[in-house]
Amino acid sequence: MTCASSSPPDSMRFDERAESYGAHAAPQKRFAEALAAFAPFRRGVRVTELGAGTGFLTAALLAQGVNVDATDSSPAMVELGRQSVPAANWSVRNAFGPIEKAGALASSGLLHWAADPAAVLRHWRAALPAGGRLLLGVPCDPCLHELRDLVGEGPVRWRDEAQWLALLKGAKFDVHAHGVLESEETYPSALDFFRHLHRSGVTGDPRFSPSELKALLRDYDRLNARPEGVVATWAWLLADATARG
Repeated sequence: MTCASSSPPDSMRFDERAESYGAHAAPQKRFAEALAAFAPFRRGVRVTELGAGTGFLTAALLAQGVNVDATDSSPAMVELGRQSVPAANWSVRNAFGPIEKAGALASSGLLHWAADPAAVLRHWRAALPAGGRLLLGVPCDPCLHELRDLVGEGPVRWRDEAQWLALLKGAKFDVHAHGVLESEETYPSALDFFRHLHRSGVTGDPRFSPSELKALLRDYDRLNARPEGVVATWAWLLADATARG
């Protein structure tokens, strides 16, 4: 990704895919729920959620008794979130530039899309008081390594656990707990896997000609076949941090 803007990158297609997102984002939902359980907030605390999407993490936080201000840059996602998780306070906001002051922040599946995540983390740190919590979930290497081995990095620069932790430290966050969750998802075919990615909004403009795509599908099926279909690895860093004084 070459864009250095604080605006959401063009590679994010979530507004266009809002209606189909929920049916094709099972890993994202599972990791969001795991993040909420990883380091629960105290009941009654108010948390600003960044990149809330249609409300996977939102619903999990509300179930813990947390008051959630859910924000997303996609108006379509916010509208669907408002319908599916009405107990949250929903608004359309860009999380990649300066954000409003908050007592605590939570985000899952957003930060890796930023052209400059270090700058975004500094904005988030500036919004928090000393000791204010950040509960962060972000895809990390080896997430989708089977696909990346064939097509390269694409619009996202993938980082491993150590690199993300270094970015948090550099933005003046103290990380108190962290870990990486991995899951191996099975799909009937490479075509079905690619459709899930496309319909969940994580792919941008087509990068391949029809013949190149056909060859890519054939190679993915050949290299990642299992008796029940093809596999894709998903991996998510979970981190509980506080703003350094």
